[in-house]
Amino acid sequence: MRVGIVAADSMMGRDTGSPGLRKARDYIAAELARMGVQPAGDGGTYFARVGLERSAYTFSAAVRTASGERTLTTKDVVPLAGVAGVPGLPRPTGEGRIVYGGWAVDGAVAPEGELAPEQMDGAVLVMRFGAAPDAGRLARQRFSLESLWGPRSRLAAIVIVADAAMREYWDAGIQSLATGAVARAGSLTPDSVAGGPALLLATPAEAERLIGRPLAGARQPFVAAGTLRYQLRSSVQRVEAWNIVGVVRGSDAGRAGEYVALGAHYDHVGVGIPVRGDSIYNGADDDGSGVAALLEIAERFAALPSAHRPARSLLFVWHTGEELGLLGSEAFTEHPTVPRDSIVAQLNVDMIGRNSPDSLYVVGSRRLSTRLGDVVEAANRRQARPFRLGYALDAPSHPEHLYCRSDHYSYARFGIPVTFFTSGLHADYHQPSDEPRTLDYAKLARVAALIGDIAGDLASAPERLRRDRPMPPVGEPCT
Repeated sequence: MRVGIVAADSMMGRDTGSPGLRKARDYIAAELARMGVQPAGDGGTYFARVGLERSAYTFSAAVRTASGERTLTTKDVVPLAGVAGVPGLPRPTGEGRIVYGGWAVDGAVAPEGELAPEQMDGAVLVMRFGAAPDAGRLARQRFSLESLWGPRSRLAAIVIVADAAMREYWDAGIQSLATGAVARAGSLTPDSVAGGPALLLATPAEAERLIGRPLAGARQPFVAAGTLRYQLRSSVQRVEAWNIVGVVRGSDAGRAGEYVALGAHYDHVGVGIPVRGDSIYNGADDDGSGVAALLEIAERFAALPSAHRPARSLLFVWHTGEELGLLGSEAFTEHPTVPRDSIVAQLNVDMIGRNSPDSLYVVGSRRLSTRLGDVVEAANRRQARPFRLGYALDAPSHPEHLYCRSDHYSYARFGIPVTFFTSGLHADYHQPSDEPRTLDYAKLARVAALIGDIAGDLASAPERLRRDRPMPPVGEPCT
């Protein structure tokens, strides 16, 4: 398998738009050309351009009290501009008196001590966010965080206390300042974002300095003695990014214009915060394993004589920008290089080289087509060593919501039946320690063989796979 090459340190974590990702792109395209897989990107190439742009940020802040002014640093306060789920371009400047607001709990009603509207107007609101200890006796504001940061908010800024539960957001904020935020072209312009108050994280120690007392004793909202001002500037630059697309043409002239799509994402998160001295996030399992599996499957079918190939064509897409919010697969399904209605199914492969050697999670296989789920299970039963197929991650109530979080969903939102194959999360997920040496290569090869068999079954079936389950309207939130 080729995972060691795709995830090598020389590719520097394959961040979208980076030189490392371009190396991975060129490697995949060279392999497809060697195999004889037909280009299916733009203009007869393997590359389908994805319009992306990067917004870079500069941040400064200061606090003024009766004793004077002090400058804040990113060791104390970090903006969440460009972090997933947070408006990308808040108001560029803001200043207001510091107000402590207690705990923000969605739907909670403050039994006493609620801030008056005039105290909130123009304020820098310091909040604790999450499940409050001893919540019955702590004042809780009857607003959600989302209601405060919208364009109609009259707050100057929101400061969230960065306790241990917020560590991931703190790291994301630091990373965004260092590398900027990437999004679909046009989505980072001032006219397309909320333009609300800045959302900041503060260390507990800095939060105590802001409000002038220990957090442990801050049980009720109050107006503190001081003001905070910030400046958050952004600049937008174009990012070069491509999906990689190839086709193994089907043998039946009447059905070769229909496609079974297979996908994996070849981006990862790049160079980030060092962990035990290692700052390169290799992404060997996520998703070097899927990239390598697709190359093996493509070579398997491309090596067949034309007459012995499945009737329908196989469409291979290595997506960019999955880690940034499915950007590449969104772009491809909105502007596909083959007719969208000619794609009969999509098989997504993401993280298949870890955990128990005989376990494999299946997500989405019966959400749109019950027949697709049957095909998956029948192919697995034919394997010399079948997997224990797990469906726990497919439950809409599962906290990870994996059906909504990988590239297959970009296809499913248009009614294309999908199946997502994964061996599940692990302790090295999104860590520098996700390295080639940690992979179970024998398992990876077996998963690739199974997915290849499923693709072949779908491409050879006399009848095209049909959707027989309802789908939400395009544009509805994923559940």
